[in-house]
Amino acid sequence: MKFNIFPPEALNKIEPKFHVESRMIAKTIEREMINKSPLAGLYALDGADRAIPVSLIEVRQGLLIMKPEIKPEGGFTGLIGGQRILVLCGESGKMQFMATGIRLNEDGNLTCPLPADLILIQRRKEFRTLGPADEDLNFVLCLGAGQELLTKVIDISDHGILLDLRLGATEVEVGRYWHSGYFERLRSRSTTIDLIIKNVRPGADIDRVRAGCELFEPKKLALKEFESTRSAIENARVQGRLNRWYLGASWHE
Repeated sequence: MKFNIFPPEALNKIEPKFHVESRMIAKTIEREMINKSPLAGLYALDGADRAIPVSLIEVRQGLLIMKPEIKPEGGFTGLIGGQRILVLCGESGKMQFMATGIRLNEDGNLTCPLPADLILIQRRKEFRTLGPADEDLNFVLCLGAGQELLTKVIDISDHGILLDLRLGATEVEVGRYWHSGYFERLRSRSTTIDLIIKNVRPGADIDRVRAGCELFEPKKLALKEFESTRSAIENARVQGRLNRWYLGASWHE
């Protein structure tokens, strides 16, 4: 069985605003388990080992109940009583916390106390518009030395964008800059746009990855064309003519 789990973010790269208030930690974790058992990964603190995939089952009496999806090499001996970093990529963002005092129940499930510190790297809070599912629309990343990479627009806000790209096609990590990218549709293209990666999560398929990006020091024209793209898609969706969204984009000929 294959699992698409992403490693934890380095603590020195996490902004203070992504730390969840202590009184909201239990509710934040429980919200991810409403009507589902989301898949997470237990990582060694040094990141040397591969993640142990677990499904989050429930919160009970201050404990998080987890079902291991595979048995680690050498069994659970090295896991019991130790510490791991738990990472979950859900709809609300990328969640991670320190799982301490891990135990193995008689029913085969793992437990750990609810954490005192929870990090939730949230998606953009601005109004977001889903991409138009237009096969001719791409956001082109310029990778240097004349190399370009076509990516798909999953959603877009006035100052941010979620891109879907092939896993391994280029380095994707929080804090990385992509310079001089642009929207492209057939023979039309926008002005160049600089992005900074704010979060990374799995794609819909195991060979895809998604990067949540924000505009980086946009010039007036880049900001105008970016906002025009979002509003063109949203207006076309409301008017029931999404297949002709591009007519409202200022950069489209």
